[in-house]
Amino acid sequence: MKELLFKIFPDSFIRFIFNKTLRAYTIYQSYNYDRKRYKKYSDSFLMKNQNELMGNIIKHYHVFEKGLTMPETRLGFGQPKLIVLINECLKYSELFGINEPQLKHAVAVIKEYENFHIQNNFKLESNTLESLSRINSLGIEGQVSKQLINYSEEYFKNTMAPFDKFSVSRHSLRNFKDSNIPIESITKAIELAKKTPSACNRQAWRTYVFTDKRLIQEILKIQGGNRGFGHLADKLIIVTSELGVFGHSFERNQAFVDGGMYLMNLLYALHFNKIGACPLNCSNTPKKDKILQELCNIPPSEVFICMIACGVPPEEFKLAISPRYDISFTNKVIN
Repeated sequence: MKELLFKIFPDSFIRFIFNKTLRAYTIYQSYNYDRKRYKKYSDSFLMKNQNELMGNIIKHYHVFEKGLTMPETRLGFGQPKLIVLINECLKYSELFGINEPQLKHAVAVIKEYENFHIQNNFKLESNTLESLSRINSLGIEGQVSKQLINYSEEYFKNTMAPFDKFSVSRHSLRNFKDSNIPIESITKAIELAKKTPSACNRQAWRTYVFTDKRLIQEILKIQGGNRGFGHLADKLIIVTSELGVFGHSFERNQAFVDGGMYLMNLLYALHFNKIGACPLNCSNTPKKDKILQELCNIPPSEVFICMIACGVPPEEFKLAISPRYDISFTNKVIN
């Protein structure tokens, strides 16, 4: 059979078909491997272990950190989600104890939420109060969380400082005043960020800068993670990554790796140019992805990395405290 094929078709044609079929198979095989691993180890189904439960606790307490830093925090916000967070904290304490730093911070944020409503003479719903009494009975000691109060001049004071001070001075900003950012300032930031390293210098990242307020609001409405502050954004940057410069199954995630590296560099560059910025999640469903591609006029060969809401910070604003793990938890030295 093989000899017959080589007699009928040119050798180059057969090798082309063989390679194409082989690559198609390896791509399928690789994505199937990803699917199985994600299904097994992510918390998409039941929270099966300590990492998954803590991941949910962090994700949920951050909702309240963000809510407490909004320009106009809505009284009584997120009570059903607060009950979910409390139940997760109770479950974690029962299974793994109460010494985890992130658990303690979650409880501190819950107490800050409670105190915020007491100070504003707002009565929470009865089931919320009942859940609060349960979490308070745990007796987890520590200070009540307090989101950071900052000032515009203070926020940008380390833009020319050594990197150790500069890098820790950048925060996600969710409060902007009605003021225009010169497009030249954003262009300068993009110019700085282009020095980001990439696989074989392929520079797959693409940036789209939106200036039309109406279109920005349409895009942010679909994005969905900017309630309470998205309407204040003066400019919107969308970072994508071009799939066309990558090949083979082993490069299937490289667009996201290179795009993520560029995104962080761009956030630093925006901060250096004294532009307030907040990265917004672009983990889209296929349906949302297609809607955004069409609305933003982005080619289907490009994958979304992130959106960045940009604006000029007001004179006074709040920042989410968002404590980090000690590097002894996230880092290993292997001899």
